[in-house]
Amino acid sequence: MKKWLPVVLLAACSTAQWDKPGATPDAVDADLRSCSTSAQSFPTLPQPRTSPSGAEIQPHPTERDADRQLQLGQRVQDCMRQKGYALKSG
Repeated sequence: MKKWLPVVLLAACSTAQWDKPGATPDAVDADLRSCSTSAQSFPTLPQPRTSPSGAEIQPHPTERDADRQLQLGQRVQDCMRQKGYALKSG
């Protein structure tokens, strides 16, 4: 259940917007598109899971999709922060 917590938190912060001093709305949109495109160009890695006996467990397709979405979101956030942006609630 803990793996869904970031998704819930992101949904709760859906009014948050990227902010950077001096950045126009068009510049923010362009940087966000650039970061999104860049994030999608990297392959996502499956999260390793093991059973109590130590055997590897294959994730359910919906878990793989959730992992992928979380990884993409983190890459976008990292990229935007590297460009000098911060998330501001709005």
